Amino acid sequence: MQWKLEAKRRSEDEIVKEQGLVIDYDEIARKGAMTREEKLISKWFGIYGSRQPGNHMARIVIPGGQLTSSQARMISKISEDYCQGILSVTTRQSIQLHWLKLPALPDMMRKLNEEYLTTFHGCGDVNRNVAACPLAETCNYRRVNVLPYAKEVAKFLADARDLDNLPRKFKITFSGCGAGCAQPFINCIGVVAVVRKAANGEDETGFRIIIGGGMGWKAFVGQELFSFIPKEKITRVCRAVAILFRDHGDRFDRTKARLKFVVHNYGIDKCREIVIDALENEGIGTDDLETNAFEECGTPFPNRPLLEQDPVGTDGKVTVRAMIPKGELTHQQFKRLAELSEIFGNKRIYTTNRQNIEIHGVLPQKVQEVKTEIENLGFATDGHFGIRDVVPCVGTTYCPKAVSRTHDLYDLVMDVVKQKKYDAIWDKVIINITGCPNSCSPYRISDLGFRGMRIREGLGSVEAYEVLIGGTEIDFGKKLGEFKKEDCPQIVEKLLDTYVEVRQGDETLAECIKRVGFES
Repeated sequence: MQWKLEAKRRSEDEIVKEQGLVIDYDEIARKGAMTREEKLISKWFGIYGSRQPGNHMARIVIPGGQLTSSQARMISKISEDYCQGILSVTTRQSIQLHWLKLPALPDMMRKLNEEYLTTFHGCGDVNRNVAACPLAETCNYRRVNVLPYAKEVAKFLADARDLDNLPRKFKITFSGCGAGCAQPFINCIGVVAVVRKAANGEDETGFRIIIGGGMGWKAFVGQELFSFIPKEKITRVCRAVAILFRDHGDRFDRTKARLKFVVHNYGIDKCREIVIDALENEGIGTDDLETNAFEECGTPFPNRPLLEQDPVGTDGKVTVRAMIPKGELTHQQFKRLAELSEIFGNKRIYTTNRQNIEIHGVLPQKVQEVKTEIENLGFATDGHFGIRDVVPCVGTTYCPKAVSRTHDLYDLVMDVVKQKKYDAIWDKVIINITGCPNSCSPYRISDLGFRGMRIREGLGSVEAYEVLIGGTEIDFGKKLGEFKKEDCPQIVEKLLDTYVEVRQGDETLAECIKRVGFES
């Protein structure tokens, strides 16, 4: 006989998705259990199974990382009522709630809705939370405030029912300048604001679009799709890229079902053709989408603008930060930060991709008072985006995919980097820790990165980490080796001591390694 090969190969997940993406949490709460299929579709509503049996995680979508103080109070209350009073800030600026019981899910969602919050599209094969530079509104280096555009794209794609079933997750970030504080080169779409001289000699702002970046087990650096597009077309261009992914992504092998593989396999030129066709099919003109290089003429920016402590914005007011250890805090702490934003700030709080929280709009004469209040909560207010601002994913504390307890390594590493001898390099080293190859804390792009694994020992295995050094967004870190967890502090100290000895000028650890060579 001859097998017929007309049908496209599909994964089992694809077959389940085709049955429908609607779920009734009241009915699930009534019966007290989820089927395997319901657990899969629950991801579309931001609900994910936890490592602890009988518990769930909910991911609250926060476009651009901005919450009103009223929304923050509601999250605090939900955390207190349903989640043991604990909440976590993610590296994509969302809020995660753990320890949720099945019967509480529908009530929790209704409570969120009272403050116009949602977990919809927090997980699943959809466009995830749209992230942005935390200083988008008032940064002195911004070409344009990207926060409204991030929110517009988030809403537009979340409302598009024809984009509810993508091959896998889809991620977008917005950066206000070429420093790329929102990490554009490691996301499905990285939007970067640019400014150039128009034909009439006036400044013209727009966006540069980078696509096809990503972490996971196989990492790719994003490639430029368009060098310049008008600001008003960014929403439709993002939709067109999502259509490219929807129609051409792998729906059989989920390990390769990301946009980064489409771009890698097709090439950026073919992807650009498909995106242009998608735009034109929806009546969007494409003549003003450019690919030619031009001289960017905005305010010069440093490589790491977010290192500036207590930054003063274009409004003359100050951003005060709270460094959240392990990205985890109590509902009381979260509520108090919301209160401080009402008393001293702009009545909003902001999450960052280093799992911290910011209060914006503080008058200069009130900065020390706010910092004292935050320090009384147990949070440091200085040193953000530096060597002591270590970012771990949740690891085996909650995540069923993790293989290492990242919070334990965080404690071990912090004991090393807190030493006074490293004060001189506090702003030259970024450290990320992830519990598995999914890289929720992007270890490949940090000066010093750890990825959880297991090492065989005797008849079993022990917790260990792959250690990478010298990483940036466009030049991933090189593998130093694989080490047992207990040996990692010694590795960190030796590496930092060597860096202190051989560094020149203001170079970062990554820049130093590039200069002297990895082998040395």
